[in-house]
Amino acid sequence: MTGVVPSSLAFLWLSLVPVQAEAPDDAMIVQMAQHLVQEQYMFGGLGHYHIEFDVAYLYPQSRPNYWAVVGGFVSDQTERNTYVAAVRLICPEVDDVACWRLEKLAINDTIIFDQGEPL
Repeated sequence: MTGVVPSSLAFLWLSLVPVQAEAPDDAMIVQMAQHLVQEQYMFGGLGHYHIEFDVAYLYPQSRPNYWAVVGGFVSDQTERNTYVAAVRLICPEVDDVACWRLEKLAINDTIIFDQGEPL
């Protein structure tokens, strides 16, 4: 047999190679974190329906594709709140919300969601 790889084997090999995600910019990370915070705040049992975000700060973590986003928001009750959200990019499409996962969320220094590994 020659050094030629049958096309079906080449396709199988290529499908097994991990795909590197395009590195998201800071604004995209903050935008996705805020979206996930709002989703959790609205539908996660906290019972609020509208929030306005303030400035957010990004803190990259030691693991790849993992960030902590710290910021503030005002809820429909006009209360000032702070949040810390740990978010992870889990697939290559950085602009697809389905590729982002909220792993931890603290609001006003109280952990309200914890589905990830320790930071």
